[in-house]
Amino acid sequence: MVDDRGQAYTLEGFVGALVVLTALLFVFQSIVLTPTTAGTVDQDVKAQLRVQANDALRTADTDGALRNLTRYWNASGGFAYANGTNVGYGTRPPCVPTVSPDETCDSFGDTLHDVFTERGYTYNLYVTYQLASDPTETATERVVYRGVPSANAVTATRDVVLYDDQRLTAPEDAGNATLEALGSGGFYAPDASDGVVYNVVEVRLVVW
Repeated sequence: MVDDRGQAYTLEGFVGALVVLTALLFVFQSIVLTPTTAGTVDQDVKAQLRVQANDALRTADTDGALRNLTRYWNASGGFAYANGTNVGYGTRPPCVPTVSPDETCDSFGDTLHDVFTERGYTYNLYVTYQLASDPTETATERVVYRGVPSANAVTATRDVVLYDDQRLTAPEDAGNATLEALGSGGFYAPDASDGVVYNVVEVRLVVW
C-alpha cells in the first residue's frame, strides 16, 4: 500500500511538472518581439537604427547636402518651401538643393523617407547654432518636426562649419548677400566668430 501511494505521488508530480512546462512553452511562443519590446532585441534594433541615422547624415555631409541644407533659408524667414518655422517641412521630407540652387530636392530627403518613413519610423530634424552673445549657448531651428520623440528614440548629429563669405542656397536669395552681410536679420544664425568662420551648426536627426 505504501509503495503504491508513493508511486501515485511520483506520477502526480511528473504530470504536474509536464503541465507547467507545457504552459511555459505556450507563453514563450505567444510573445511577439517588436522594436518596442523591452530587452536585448530592442537594444539591437535601436543600435541598428542609430547606425542608419548616422549613415544618412554622413552621406549627406559627404555629397554637400548638409552644407546646403543649413543655408537653405529665405532672407524673409524660414526654410525654403517649408510649412513654417514651428514644424519646418512637417510631414514632408526636407528639400535640399545639390549642385545648383535651381534644383528642388535631392536624395537626402528621399533617403530619410525610404529608410525611416517607409519602414514605419518617425523622425525630427533640427539645426542648432551658436549665439553671438555667448558661443557656448545655442538655439535651434526645426527643419522637420513631427512630434515629441518617444523614449526609444535614437539621435545622430553632424557638425557643419559656416563661413562669412558663403551665401544662402534658397532659390529666391541664392547669390545675393553673404552670411556676414545678412547677419541675424536675414539668417537664423548670427555671426558668432571674429574670424572667417561665421558659425558652427549641428544638424541633429532624431528617429523613433
